Amino acid sequence: MIKGQTILLIHGAGSIGKEWENFQRAFETLGNKVIVPTLRFHELGQSTSPDLGQISILDYVEDIERIIVSLDQKPIIIGHSMGGLIALIICSRGFGKLGIFITPAAPSGINAITPTVLRIFFRNIFRWKFWTKPVPPNFSSAYYGVLHDLERDHAKKVFEKSHSAESGRALCEIGFPFLDTNSATKVNEQTIECPTLIIGAGRDRITPIQIARKLKRKLKSKADLIEFPHFSHYIMEGIEFEQVFEKCLNWMSEKINSKQEKAKF
Repeated sequence: MIKGQTILLIHGAGSIGKEWENFQRAFETLGNKVIVPTLRFHELGQSTSPDLGQISILDYVEDIERIIVSLDQKPIIIGHSMGGLIALIICSRGFGKLGIFITPAAPSGINAITPTVLRIFFRNIFRWKFWTKPVPPNFSSAYYGVLHDLERDHAKKVFEKSHSAESGRALCEIGFPFLDTNSATKVNEQTIECPTLIIGAGRDRITPIQIARKLKRKLKSKADLIEFPHFSHYIMEGIEFEQVFEKCLNWMSEKINSKQEKAKF
């Protein structure tokens, strides 16, 4: 069991920090400090700002790093979806004690475009200069791509509670990294020094499980991989939350205990 740790939770694209409320409550109950930022311009009421459309993945990374440097200890960094990619980049820059990437978006070098992804983003890809504009939330796309294992009425409530617009630039950097001259989603796996865990879901339509498997091959021995064949992208409540949280907790405890044992010698 872990206690006295600082845990930083990073939400995914088109969402807000509130999506982590079950994880936050569970970690705090165990005696940990939990930090749950909402990414720039994602707060409900702000996400229509035209400035959001120009925000890069690296802007999100730098915002989170500013939080980290203000802490009194390195945090355990956990990210979901796009937040998983942000967590991966931050870990490659030496800011994490441990890193967990739950159904992560793909770094450059791993193809993120599949038929299901195209269906989710079809209406936005063909908007003129979508990469310079906020991409508005759309329930039909979210229900097909993220919330499809929930009853439709419940999915609607989840969507209304925690979904935001997203940066067209950030989405373009993830989906079309070959067009990005800044290489925002490039990750040098050689610079990752902390233990990392990748979690993939077999019914995930927006970050298909192939991404998790390819990321494991990229990170090699620097990462462990756990797969949930019957789960979809949304793992924030119910049995999905319970099982993912338990696996994360056990893995974190193992890695922290291992570090403490090594420190004795």
